[in-house]
Formats: sequence, structure tokens, C-alpha cells
Amino acid sequence: MSSSEMVEEPSVYKLKETGERHCRCYKHGDHQDGKFLLDGVESISLQKSTYYSRVANEYTQKRIVKGGLKIPKKGFRTLRDECIKANKLYQDPQFPPNEYSINFEGVTRRSYVWKRPNDIIQDPRFFVDGATRFDIQQGELGDCWLLAAVCNLTLNPGLFHVVVPRDQGFTQLYAGIFHFKFWQYGKWQEVIVDDMLPTHNGRLVFMHSKTKNEFWCALLEKAYAKLYGGYEALRGGNINESMVDLTGGVVEMIDLRDPPSNMFSILNKANRRGALIGCAIEPDHPGVETEGILPNGLIMRHAYSVTRVTTVDIASAAPKLQEQKNLTPMSKPHLQGALATMNKSLLGVASTVGVASSHMGMSHIPQTLAFLTNWNLNLAFPEGKADLVRLHNPWGNEAEWKGSWSDKSSEWATISPEEKQRLGLTFDDDGEFWMSFKDFSENFTTVEICDVTPEVFDYDDSDDEDDDDENGGQKAADSVQRKWRRLMYEGAWVSHQTAGGCRNFIDTFATNPQYTVDLEDPDEDDDDDLCTIVVSLMQKNVRQLKRYGVDYVPIGFTIYKLPEDQQSGQKLDKEFFKYNASYAKVPFFLNTREVTTRFSFPPGSYVIIPSTFEPETPGEFLLRIFTEAKRR
Repeated sequence: MSSSEMVEEPSVYKLKETGERHCRCYKHGDHQDGKFLLDGVESISLQKSTYYSRVANEYTQKRIVKGGLKIPKKGFRTLRDECIKANKLYQDPQFPPNEYSINFEGVTRRSYVWKRPNDIIQDPRFFVDGATRFDIQQGELGDCWLLAAVCNLTLNPGLFHVVVPRDQGFTQLYAGIFHFKFWQYGKWQEVIVDDMLPTHNGRLVFMHSKTKNEFWCALLEKAYAKLYGGYEALRGGNINESMVDLTGGVVEMIDLRDPPSNMFSILNKANRRGALIGCAIEPDHPGVETEGILPNGLIMRHAYSVTRVTTVDIASAAPKLQEQKNLTPMSKPHLQGALATMNKSLLGVASTVGVASSHMGMSHIPQTLAFLTNWNLNLAFPEGKADLVRLHNPWGNEAEWKGSWSDKSSEWATISPEEKQRLGLTFDDDGEFWMSFKDFSENFTTVEICDVTPEVFDYDDSDDEDDDDENGGQKAADSVQRKWRRLMYEGAWVSHQTAGGCRNFIDTFATNPQYTVDLEDPDEDDDDDLCTIVVSLMQKNVRQLKRYGVDYVPIGFTIYKLPEDQQSGQKLDKEFFKYNASYAKVPFFLNTREVTTRFSFPPGSYVIIPSTFEPETPGEFLLRIFTEAKRR
């Protein structure tokens, strides 16, 4: 069956039933030799057009080779010292300044001139007053999925300078060479580049800084492009890829159309831990324009970063009717002019809340508006508090939310000066804006949370009284209660050997790689007697092969409880899978780079079987398993 036949719409969680393919698991029904068989169907969901600016490119299937970046034999400092000693600027032999580094076919829609920063502007700097999310400006490349993650990364200076080392710049020891570090399939990898950047009419064409003589943004993007084989390899993607590459963390995807009941608490705790959080709006039907701007200012299929989650107090700041008597002469005409055309509407609204029509003259409009504002806020926030989410659009411009709590909206008049100072409130056309959590959850469809360890998966409803800071509130990093043990396995699905497909294909399913994990409840204080396990499956080297027409295939995993009479490490065979149900599995097989799911299991031994959806689909994978470890 072709992928086009299996695709209904580009939805992450949309169930596509494949009726003619069945898997077998245990239930009451027809039996053979005392064993029972069940016909079932594995679920598949294809992202034919992923929701973060994925641009479809048609490439000829030439030849499949193992691509990717060759790690240089010499490190950054050695190469830099050699250039300084030879009195020359570094030229990167692996990523030359030509059209093939921009486009796979070497054909570009315009002519680019590669220039070093010194040839673009006087006094270039690597950083100007440090690195912030407001530095980042998106260029012509459709890589908002990368920019949104970088925006979040700047909120965590310690992790940021792992990716962007401090030991480089344009002053001392400058030799035209820079280096960055990215997490790739289980380890941090150094990427070295020269500072030749593509320009048009003397201006940078891709990612750049809002400050014209600052170049960390442009050089970071170039290093990331080199990692994956060219700038075009970054055209379109999912924010979970870049978040993992920048942190080495694990990502959980949450569907806001069916969210957990304590979703705000989950966001708040993740933000306090310094997790990277991204979100997007995925349409409910195909054919929606990519990055189309909605009337409310939000953008479809566009990656946003969540930069802060907090609760504000509006109880004492809401304007009271009796406090509006001493309005300044300047404020009355302003309000009168703004509300003159709304007088009839106000009369109707006022009558419903008990305001007499005699009080609705033009001279009483400010007082009436204050009363109505206070009444509306008391209805919306009966506890006198509002849950807010701050978001950043990597375009870094005026394309922002236009609804409640947007820049300069009336809701901000209800916040005390102290609260405004705590929030670091500014109203600029910088792509950053606030929303109520209610509006956020009603407008966005997907949230992805990346944490360097799986603490973010700890769903609990306990209150967290820690105060957040003005940059996002990452103060609880040292209060993590769980300890985790990580297991990591590299493997491959090889045609006619280990590429057995999902359990729909019962004849070959047992040939897939199998991994056994032993779980024990490490916390004697809890009363659930369950073990938390987070399983993450990642397919490797796909984006590096994008130039050859390779794309992500649907992957997933199935988990079985090992019978007590089965020896740990002994491979399960076809007969076992015929008559034994899986204990757990991914909700859907997804054609994304990584799928991650959290489970709670009783103590015991379990077998994890990673697979592609279809058999005979070759590929490499990385399997990461996080389990609770005993506290010391």
C-alpha cells in the first residue's frame, strides 16, 4: 500500500485504520490447542505535511549512501592555532561557499555572494550584550522549527553555552573559524565552520541577529546546516528535532485537543525546570495554507516557543467605580472618542448588568467602562487570578496575537505596577506576546516539551509555590525528586534479517530487535507499587539523506511482559506473539524522527520491540529507556 493511500490528513494523532492487515494478540475467542487468537490492527498516522513549515521538495532518487557530517580529525583550537600561525583565515573544506551548500541540486533562485562578517559590516561581534531570544530574526529559509528552539535555549545560559561555546569571537584569536556542539544520536558532536555567510545585496539572507553587527545567530544556523548536509536540509521540520539536538533531552508531545486535566500545571512545572517548550496550530483538515495568518494574529503550521508560564493577581488591581472620579483631563476625551460609536452597544450591555441608562451619558462613559471591565474580569477570573502563557514568534515582528492579554489590551490595566515589573512587561513589535491559558489551549493544538531528563513527565497536581523570575522562572531545577537511570541502544532494521515490521505482520514481527529491561519500584514511600518508564525511539541519519529523497518512515514500539518461566535475554519467537497480548505500545506509528511515550508498570521484566510499520523497511535507530533509580 502506498503512503498516499494510507494518508487521510496530516494529523499527528489521527487514527488510520488499515483493515486488511491484522496482528494477533490474546483474548477470548477461537482457540487452538488451548491457546486463543485475536485479530487486531496496529494504528498508523502519517504526517504527509508536517505542521512546522514543511516545504515539499521533489528530488530524484539517485542512490542511498550513508551521508552526514564527517568529524574533523583536528579540533577547533588546533585548527584555529594553525590558521593564526600561518596568518590566514580558515576555509572549511567540507562546507564550501557555493550553491550546493544552499541547494541540493546547486540551483538557487537568486545569486548569493558569500562574505565574512568583516566584509559585511564594521566592528562585527559574536555577541552584543549577550544572547537573547530577541536577537533572532528568521531569514528566507523555512526553519522556524529551529529558531523556536534556539529562542528557548537562550533562556538557559548554562545549556546555551554548551551549544554555543564562549571561546570564540572577532577580536582576540580571530581566524575566521567558529565551532558549535549538537547532540547527535547519543553524544555531543562538535561542528566546525568558517564564517563565510551567504548574502544578497550585502545583507544576510538566512537567520541573523536583530543587531546588525552580531553574528552568533547566523553562524549557529550555518553549523546546523552543515551538520545535516546543507541549508536546504533545514527547510521544514518539527521543533522536537531541534530541541533534542540542542539539549540531548526527551520530548513529550501533548495534543491540546485532548489534554490532561492538569495541563497548566504540567506547563508551569516544565517551564520552571528550564524545559524547552514549543507549540503549533495544526488544522483539522488538509489543504490549509502553510504559515497562513489567522484573523487573531496567530499563524497556522508555524513553530512558536513558550517562554514563560505564570499566574498573575488581578483581584486588587481591577479598577473600581469609585476610584475613577479623578480622571485627568487628557483621559476623558480619549475614552469618549474611542467609545462614542459604541454607546448604543454599551447601553444594551449595561442594562444586563444593572447599570441605569441615566448613568450612560458621555460624561459617565469612563466610570461605566471601569465598572463593566471589573464585572467582566470578575466573571472570567472569579478567584482574582489569571493563568498566562508568554509565547515568541521567531519571525520577531508584529505578527502577534490580537486577543485578550495581547500587547496593550485592556486586561493589562488590571495588573498592578508590581506585577508588571515582575513580568518585565514590554509592548514591542518583537514577536513576543501573552495569552490567557484558556485562549492558548483553545487556539493551539500541539505542545511539545523537551527536558534533559524525564522529570517533566511527572504529572501531579501538587501546588508549586516557588516564585518564577522575569525570564521564565527556571528556579526549580535543583528540586527534582526523581532520579533516573538511562539505557541506550543503537540498532538497525536490516532487510531480510531484522526489518520485520509491526505486529500486523505476524510472520516477520519476531525478527525485529528485542531489548529486555528489568523494573523495580525504587520509592518505598509511594503507595502505587508501580514503576515509571519512559521509552524513546529515534530513527537516525534521515535528515542527512534528505538530498537523496529519503524521508522519515512510520516507526513505533511494542512492549511485552516477560513470562516468569522465560529467561531474561532469550528472544521471543513467532509462537509467543501469536498467543500473547502486548502489555503496552505507542498509540500510533508516526513518520517522525522520534516517538516517546511514558508508562507506569508493575515491577518485572519487559521486552521492548522497536519496529517500522511496514516490514522490509531498512534504517538505523537509537532506543533510549529511562527508568526510575533508587535515591541515594
